[in-house]
Amino acid sequence: MFVKELENRKENTPIIIFENGMGVDLGNWKKIAEQVAAFAPVMTYDRAGIGKSEKVYKMPTPKLVAENLHELLTKLQIAPPYVLVGHSLGGVYSRGYAGFYPNEVAGLVFIDPADFTETKNDWNNIFRKMGVPEKKIDEMLQNRLYQPRPKVDSLHYGPWSERQVLNDLRKTDFAEIASLPLPNVPIYFFVGGKFEVPIEQRSKDYDHETFFHIKNNSNMERWKKLIYSSTKGGTLIYLTNAGHYIHWNEPKSVVNNLKILIESLEE
Repeated sequence: MFVKELENRKENTPIIIFENGMGVDLGNWKKIAEQVAAFAPVMTYDRAGIGKSEKVYKMPTPKLVAENLHELLTKLQIAPPYVLVGHSLGGVYSRGYAGFYPNEVAGLVFIDPADFTETKNDWNNIFRKMGVPEKKIDEMLQNRLYQPRPKVDSLHYGPWSERQVLNDLRKTDFAEIASLPLPNVPIYFFVGGKFEVPIEQRSKDYDHETFFHIKNNSNMERWKKLIYSSTKGGTLIYLTNAGHYIHWNEPKSVVNNLKILIESLEE
């Protein structure tokens, strides 16, 4: 765990809590955590079974992860308000926490998140726009979501279980997340516009780069609606030179916008 500037925190000043991506430890934030701590208290941590955290053999559903984080913050006597910054799957978990504990959250920042607004039909529509036949679309959806679950990996249970949870959420169109309230707070999205899938990992069924750009555009349309649902406003930042790990590719942009968000909350 990394906590900084907590001792200098003034009452009701937001603390920024970073939520890692799938199977990634808190070192994920080392390019920006110290810089952010120059203007706000920060905390990074590892979920159960990730990094140096103890393994807990329970499926890390959004509810369980939110409860675990809430318990941790209570034990550490780190009171709200919180600005939650989630990368990739961490975006799903941040949205979950905000739904279970909406009165504790002052801002939401999503860095190329796993798309918790996406439905199976949204996914299929990407391929329809590409002219892929319906039979092939059905086949690809089956392969994506409904393959037999791989054997439990007890050695790497944290990353394995997080992948299973994300898959289960996609099967239900993120019903658990969609049912939760969204706090009326500023909402920021960072989107990576750089296609960086290695040639050997690209799909043989469709043009992977075309898919990437259509998917990004579709996601952003839904994310804009989410931002507009808040009277506190927000922003959507599209970075053409950044891939999935935006905070590594464009750390200055992430840091500067977090500073803008914190300053807006202090006004």
